[in-house]
Amino acid sequence: MSGIKAVIFLIPLLPLYVSPSLVYPYIAGKNFAFRILVEFAAVLWAGLLVSNREYRPRNSAILLSVLAFTFVIGLADLFGVSPYNSFWSNYERMEGYITILHLALYFMIAGSVLRSRKDWKIFFIISVTVSVLVSLLAILVPETVTPSRMGLYAMEYGTRARSTIGNPPFLASYLLLSVFFAFILISNTQRLYLKFVYLLLIIIDFIAIYFTASRGAILAIFMGAIIFSLFYIPGRSSAGKGNFFKKTVLSGIIILIVLSGIFLAFRNSDLIKHDRTLSRFATMFSDSSVQTRFKAWNQAWNGIKERPVLGWGQENFVGVYTVNPITFVNAPIWLDRGHNIVVDWLINAGVPGLFSYLSIFGAAFYVLRKGYQKKAVSKNAALLIASGLAAYFIQNLFTFDTINTYLFFFALLAYIDNIDNTKNAPDLKDVINRERSRIKSAGITLLALLIFAPAFYYLNYKPIKESQLSIRISSSFQKKYSFSDVLDEFNNALSLRTFGDADVRERMRYVSEKIISLELFNREGALRFIQKTVEELEKGIPINRYDLKYLTDVITFYKSVAIYEPAFIPGTEALIRKCINLNPEYQWLYMALADVQVLKKDYENAFINVKKVTDWDPQNDKKQLKLALAAIYASKKDVVKNALENIKKIRTAKNKDIASGRETVFSAGELYDIALVYLDVKNFHKALQYYKELFTVLSYEDKLYAVRDFRFRKPAIKAKLHIETAKIYLAVGDKDNAVTEAEKAMELDPENFTGEAEELIYSLNN
Repeated sequence: MSGIKAVIFLIPLLPLYVSPSLVYPYIAGKNFAFRILVEFAAVLWAGLLVSNREYRPRNSAILLSVLAFTFVIGLADLFGVSPYNSFWSNYERMEGYITILHLALYFMIAGSVLRSRKDWKIFFIISVTVSVLVSLLAILVPETVTPSRMGLYAMEYGTRARSTIGNPPFLASYLLLSVFFAFILISNTQRLYLKFVYLLLIIIDFIAIYFTASRGAILAIFMGAIIFSLFYIPGRSSAGKGNFFKKTVLSGIIILIVLSGIFLAFRNSDLIKHDRTLSRFATMFSDSSVQTRFKAWNQAWNGIKERPVLGWGQENFVGVYTVNPITFVNAPIWLDRGHNIVVDWLINAGVPGLFSYLSIFGAAFYVLRKGYQKKAVSKNAALLIASGLAAYFIQNLFTFDTINTYLFFFALLAYIDNIDNTKNAPDLKDVINRERSRIKSAGITLLALLIFAPAFYYLNYKPIKESQLSIRISSSFQKKYSFSDVLDEFNNALSLRTFGDADVRERMRYVSEKIISLELFNREGALRFIQKTVEELEKGIPINRYDLKYLTDVITFYKSVAIYEPAFIPGTEALIRKCINLNPEYQWLYMALADVQVLKKDYENAFINVKKVTDWDPQNDKKQLKLALAAIYASKKDVVKNALENIKKIRTAKNKDIASGRETVFSAGELYDIALVYLDVKNFHKALQYYKELFTVLSYEDKLYAVRDFRFRKPAIKAKLHIETAKIYLAVGDKDNAVTEAEKAMELDPENFTGEAEELIYSLNN
């Protein structure tokens, strides 16, 4: 019994744990540790259930709601679009059905063994103490001096606090529940000095929440305070102590209203603009992140209508992109969550899933009300808990749960479930004295251990090992002398066959791209490694057949491989057409198909596909540029001329600097792309024209210190451009200019281009 409690008391320590040796160190380590602790507790708990029936889960409203939720989510995951992803999740999120099962088990074990008020007091004190340590790390340790080992994997959020949680909104969500745990401690103690201590801890957590600049959590705290006040004030007497509390709460509400009015009046002041948190509130409705969420909710609605009964299954939010038009942009924003708990559960498990989730809150409020009526809990404590649940739900309307919030939420449910039962914990002495029960308990514990041992190996050890190998390989592959060494290490990681294979495959893709761009290893070895990468990525296609983000990444990789080795062109085209059937309104796919058709020299069909996308939005300058390039390949001079003129009109109308002549219409990178296409179709005179324009733009931008494409700032790149220009002059028979350009290349980067330039000049003189 004491062993189980010890394990449960360890769980609130997890938010402090960061695992730099794992992929996503702020997330993966905490989740694996949680699963291991719950499994170990379950082994011990199995023996306790046999020895004393009093510790078996009670048939309560909250337990039934949690079990119903677990069942419905399991059903939705089973019949979702990717049951594999729904069950296992990934290193980045570490959720899925496996986490739901562990959380349900955690709820039952905590509710079973933490029966006394003393037990829960210890649990809450540990939780609040840890949260304060997390807060102090956020407040006192500047993000800019985070140790490099941590910073290597840190998500960049400027000056917003993230502490050991790794993400500002997640940190705020975690601390929000901790604040209400501290309030519960205040309501359950009569000692004035302890109340002040807990109040001080709350203030520290509040400061850290403010430094996260997380609007959802801060709004949720205010809403929780208002909800508490609305129910607290009417029930207080108008005399004595009750009158004092009533006046205090009313004063707080008035101050809140006044401060809100002052904020609205001065939201454009320098004071607010220079404060990270206040400025985020001032720009709430114009902020790009908020606009992205509104767009995601709109897209999610189409996904909900597509699968309303059991949804798409967990970890399949990205599937909604198959039923939404996706406009052409350079870097689409792919969300894997709706950033709204209602939207997320509707997507994950449909209408039944949302109702089963909401039923947990309904059951909790019902038990609280019942406990208050039985006088098992004071009104203040009941209101605090209810307000905490409400605030938690409100903040989840703007974000989503992580293991840090799940730990507190399911612990709070277990506490509520025991509110009317904490005075009658079973007498352990009776258990100890029953020798037969002890023997039977030991036998069951041993049996449970035999069952959970292989589960631990497959569920925890193997994916942890694969994560460690994945990190090690990707950080050291360029130091290897042979492609076979790198391939052997990847094969070793993949031999573990866990959900971590997805991450290993992604890293293989990254390594393959580096092999192509940096020309690592010999061509034969490079092709063998690339072929293995393609085979592994193809294994992920059936699992991710509705995941357009994954499929887009694979297509992008296939395209780069097809340029390197034309034998990959048919497979690339086949995958693109498969994705077009999945979502005919995903515009990027037609551009990708056009790129592949250019590689096949099917210029007419490439032009048709680009024109189709451009006609959807003729005022998009990026599309017009792609149309011009496709028209060059298809020898449609009039289209090229019109497209380039359209780009000038669009950009002049939108950009004052271009209209005034302070900025060029085309960037150096765009001029280079045009020049390369003309070079590809052997139109050397046109290619020279755009190379000259490119040098003019670079010279102009250098004078203004405003180079738009930073790659052209490098001397090696500029030298390469001059060598290419020299070769074009050579092709058109202009030897003098060819020599001039070659000499410029030597001046810019003598180390890398002297040999090539001298060889070119020598060939001209002989």
